[in-house]
Amino acid sequence: MVIEEQWDPKPPKEGPNIPIKEIPPIFVTVFRSIAIIFIILIVFSVMFGSIFVSIGAGEVGVKFNQFGGVEEEELGEGLHIVPPWVSVTKYSVRSETYTMSGTEGEGQVSGDDQIKALTVEGLTLGMDITVRYRLIPDEVSTVHQTLGSNYAEKIIRPSIKSSIREVVSTKTALEVYGEERQQVAGEMLTNIDEALGSDGIIVEEVLVRNVVLPTRVAEAIEAKLQADQEAQRMVFVKEKEQLEAERKIIEANGLANATIAKAHGEAEALSVINEELSKNPNLIDYKYIEMLQGQEISTMIVPTDQGLILDTSK
Repeated sequence: MVIEEQWDPKPPKEGPNIPIKEIPPIFVTVFRSIAIIFIILIVFSVMFGSIFVSIGAGEVGVKFNQFGGVEEEELGEGLHIVPPWVSVTKYSVRSETYTMSGTEGEGQVSGDDQIKALTVEGLTLGMDITVRYRLIPDEVSTVHQTLGSNYAEKIIRPSIKSSIREVVSTKTALEVYGEERQQVAGEMLTNIDEALGSDGIIVEEVLVRNVVLPTRVAEAIEAKLQADQEAQRMVFVKEKEQLEAERKIIEANGLANATIAKAHGEAEALSVINEELSKNPNLIDYKYIEMLQGQEISTMIVPTDQGLILDTSK
């Protein structure tokens, strides 16, 4: 007889049932609102472009409103949300350089871009120039509105050429080429900075990297510089020899003074001795005998008035 087991379709309970609490309606409403806003932002981004703008380190953003033009307030570093009808142009406010050079590939313009300028003597000099500058962050909107993103070619390049030619026209070739080059570069810096300051640009440094002279002028200047260096060397040698002579004179005077002082001292000592001998004539005999004590001598001559000779061998 087979006994069939009864099968229970319900699974066994592993533990007590924990009732799940219902989510409060307020949270459902908040989550739904956030989702709707997020979907709207995505739709706007797809239709009109991204409304999220990230401004990197050392940059500012200039806002252009389709309904009002360029806005004065710039965007600083970080992530910003802007309306879809506002476009943002980024500008670097870090130090930048503009180079004009005769060497291929060095400057912003390919080929020979060396600045040619006339000196006060009427000589033509070629110069490789590098200018370091930066935009004023609070005035980038003005730069964008008046000059645009190509401001370097529109305002910096012509200002550099004009200012440098103005300074060189008051200098000799030797002043620009020689030891006063740094001073001349300082005057160029002042001129260029004054020319660009009203446009929201600060000039930080001007480097006169190379000066090309006419061949004959360069040879003449080199010869003059060598002559000046030789003259300075001779002056140094002369001063050194003069100092050495003065030292020897001082040394000789010191030696002479020492000799004179020694002679004065010996004279004073003899004067004291003579004075003592005049008071006590026998003192010299005593000193003579005292000097001979301890010496191995067979005969001693004592300087007395009688000329006495003592034999010490016995």
